[in-house]
Amino acid sequence: MNAPLVTDNPVGASNDLLMAKEMAEALHQAYPGHLWAVSCEGKTGMADVRNLALSGQWGFRLKLGHIYSASAFKKDVIRAGGELLERYRVARTRMDPEKYRELPTDFAGRLIADT
Repeated sequence: MNAPLVTDNPVGASNDLLMAKEMAEALHQAYPGHLWAVSCEGKTGMADVRNLALSGQWGFRLKLGHIYSASAFKKDVIRAGGELLERYRVARTRMDPEKYRELPTDFAGRLIADT
C-alpha cells in the first residue's frame, strides 16, 4: 500500500498518528527549523522519516518494536535524523537557510547526498 507521506487530511489509526507526532516533536526539538515529515504504519510496524527540505524521496525507516522504551526510541529517532542531515553535509543543529543554498546539487537542482 502506497500511502501519502504528508497530507492535510490524515487518515489512520490514532496510535500511528500519536507515534508520528512524538517522533516529529523529538526531531524538531533536536534539530529545530528543519522540515521533517513523519509517518507511521502500525500494520507493518514501520515508521518513515524524511527531511523535505533536503529530499522528499530519501529518508530513513525505523522498525516499531512491540517492546520499546520511550527514551530508547527517541534516541534512535534523533540519531537517524542526524545521520540523514550528515548525508547531505548539513550540521546537526538548527536549520540555517544560508547553508542550504551552499549545498551541492545535480543538473536538475536536487541536493546530492553522500552514499
